[in-house]
Amino acid sequence: MSAHGTDTPVHASAFGCITLPFLLIAAITLAWGARAQWANGDLARHGEVVTGRVTELRFVASSPAVVESTRGGGRARGESPVVKFTTRAGEERTVVGSVNRHPAPWAIGDVVDVVYDPANPSRADVRTEVAGWRLWFIFWCAVAAVPAAIACLPLAMKWRERRGGTALAP
Repeated sequence: MSAHGTDTPVHASAFGCITLPFLLIAAITLAWGARAQWANGDLARHGEVVTGRVTELRFVASSPAVVESTRGGGRARGESPVVKFTTRAGEERTVVGSVNRHPAPWAIGDVVDVVYDPANPSRADVRTEVAGWRLWFIFWCAVAAVPAAIACLPLAMKWRERRGGTALAP
């Protein structure tokens, strides 16, 4: 009940002001995060796994950073491995890991597993970088579910109003 003793109806403008922007936020979040993780999962599920050797460690500006430890209070810059590997067809390739890590769990000369797409060997990554795709896929879906739930609030209020319940007062 409002201050005037009447129910507060859900106005059509609530659908445009709340539902559409939050559905857009949910769709963008799901498209951006979950799609990328689904692609990692596709590579992990259907890719060929071979061994490769770390030839270099470098910071890659376009890769996300995982900072596991910073010593001395400063902000450390992570590094990605550069790995040389040979496909099952005998083609020598190089891949740069997709995540910068500090401290780097790799050292130059380490042997690591590489997963690559047999149809497109340039699509490759260090196996440990794509192994956690399910967890991150679920994370992005959960993040997208929050604005989707907010977008559904006007619909739930309208449904409650039609059932004879009272709408939520401001």
